[in-house]
Amino acid sequence: MKKRWVFYTLVSLQVLFIVLMSVSYYAMDLWGKSITLQTAPVDPRDPFYGDYVTLSYEIEEVPEDKWTAETEVDRGERVFLLLEENEEGIHELVEASTLFPEPNGEQVVLTAKHNWSDPSTGQHRVEIGLNRYYIEENTGLDWEERREGLVEIVLAPWKQKKIVSLK
Repeated sequence: MKKRWVFYTLVSLQVLFIVLMSVSYYAMDLWGKSITLQTAPVDPRDPFYGDYVTLSYEIEEVPEDKWTAETEVDRGERVFLLLEENEEGIHELVEASTLFPEPNGEQVVLTAKHNWSDPSTGQHRVEIGLNRYYIEENTGLDWEERREGLVEIVLAPWKQKKIVSLK
């Protein structure tokens, strides 16, 4: 009798975990904040998933004057990007730091991972983790011809993020 109870509890917890993951993905649309970022897509193809666009964001290139980390940052270390909306409705980088900044007004914080830095130029490269977006089959050439675009991203209060659309 005790073994059945343990089995049903474990199965129930697994089902609950999957349901909560699914609900959190869709709940982002209700409670998340939508932001727009500037990007430059490239069109590769995945044999299993089809056409997708590789995205590189302007905010992932951090100049020295916007870098506020006090110590040297290792590859893969978490970095916080403070973003603010400009006149065109596009979010731009205000500062990048290893410490969580306090956003004011319409500023938002986006988490990223440090990739590399070049001390000679003072340039830092971070990745926000939303660099691949799957598109409709056979539309890859249309996206490849575009040199830059806009990406709408939703940021959830629980630090989850997703791409909503390409513009």
